[in-house]
Amino acid sequence: MTDLPVALSHVLWIGGGPQAGKTTLSRLLAGKWDLKIYNLDWHQAREHVHRAGAKGRAFGALSMDERWAAPSVTELVDRSIAIWGENFSIVVDDLLAMPRTRTIIAEGPGAFPWSVAPLLASSTQAVFLVPTRDRREIAATRRWGQGQIERFPGIVDRGVALAKLRERDAILDERVVASCRALGLRWERMDGSRDIDENLALIEEQFRPYLPPTPNV
Repeated sequence: MTDLPVALSHVLWIGGGPQAGKTTLSRLLAGKWDLKIYNLDWHQAREHVHRAGAKGRAFGALSMDERWAAPSVTELVDRSIAIWGENFSIVVDDLLAMPRTRTIIAEGPGAFPWSVAPLLASSTQAVFLVPTRDRREIAATRRWGQGQIERFPGIVDRGVALAKLRERDAILDERVVASCRALGLRWERMDGSRDIDENLALIEEQFRPYLPPTPNV
């Protein structure tokens, strides 16, 4: 049986709520320190969809309104956790198959603390970022626009979906925070009080034992 904390001791995790800045900070960190990035969302959308389990396949068969407008907020929360959880075993398999010659940053909202914790040799291998509602709205609007048309192509009840998604994300945020507190893992509230350089320094501080002696510059 594989000792996962040992086999994945070169993997650093940045999890937390959607629109927290995980991908941006991962790219900055990887560029500065010559690390490899594993983006959970990218692999899920382009590769894992073909390896999806029953929950993922059922989700893929739904219309956009059935996915995001029809369910209750509670159903959205439970379904999101279930699908991300189902896919997490694929994430672990991918990471185990990758070379250990470079430190890997694994990042994405599907990296929940309760999923990541059993894989850690040390709590310093993970940090979880949780945005405030205002910061998430700013980030989402910047990415998709005020109406977020690209986010829900073909949907009819866009306003309903957006409202429910906001509530889903807020609930997920608090579950992440509660889990981090219970597991003794670090989490940070992303409220806009720090600039990008300060946020990067925060991540570097957390991962300092795993970074090279000098930056890649």
